[in-house]
Order: sequence, then C-alpha cells, then structure tokens
Amino acid sequence: MNNFRFRLAQFFAGRTGVDAIGRTATVTALILMLVTMITGSNIAYLLAMACLVYSIWRMFSKNYQKRYAENQRFLTKTAGIREFFRKNFVKLKNLPAKIKYDRQQRKIYSIFYCPSCKQKLRAPRGRGKIQVTCSRCHTQFIKKV
Repeated sequence: MNNFRFRLAQFFAGRTGVDAIGRTATVTALILMLVTMITGSNIAYLLAMACLVYSIWRMFSKNYQKRYAENQRFLTKTAGIREFFRKNFVKLKNLPAKIKYDRQQRKIYSIFYCPSCKQKLRAPRGRGKIQVTCSRCHTQFIKKV
C-alpha cells in the first residue's frame, strides 16, 4: 500500500494540477454533457469530451511555466466576466436576508416612491397625512401613511 502511495506521489510531482482554465473546461464539459442528455446531440457530446480531455491534459502537464502563462492570460481576459458573476452571486446569496429585512421594515414603515424621480422613500406608519420631501430631488408632496 505504501509503495502505491509513493508511486502515485512520484507521478504527480511536478504536474501543474487544477487551474482556472482547467476548472472552466471541466464546467463547460459538464454543461455540454447536460445538453447532450437533453438533446441527444453528438456534436455537444464530442465538444464535452474535448473539453474534458483538455482539462485532464492541463492537469497532468509538466510544462508549468507555459501553463501558468496561459492561465494568467485567461484570467486577465475574463476578469470582467468573472467580476460580473461574482457580484450577482453575492446579490443572490444575500437575497433571503434582504427579503426578511424588507418584510420587517414594512411592519414599521410605509414605503412609497417619489412621484417625480421614483426614489424609494419611507415614513413611520400611523402618522396620517404628512408632507414628504424627497431626499434626492427635494420634491414636496402629501402622502397618507
């Protein structure tokens, strides 16, 4: 058993391992596999296999400097796309807490929008008719809360 571990460790020594391009190729392969299952397309299957083979080839490559340079170019070219998804993922992750917070606020405050600039405003409930001044455009209007 120890001999197997030693040989496995020797085999993986000096290999590049998983990087951003490899992860992207693997995820692309999984998506294409799902498309293949749904549509039965041979082209999608071949593309999925090509992505998977490319990902495995990158992991086992010993040319570390070349793979590193490729990965750095990939990261600089996709920085905007990755930032877009990162921001939207954070929004989705915080959505349940935001919904809970908004529900609590609606119990205490009356929430409405400015008629001229559509700014979201709030005022304490139960005050009757009040004169509201918009914080953005300074429009004054009467609102029943």
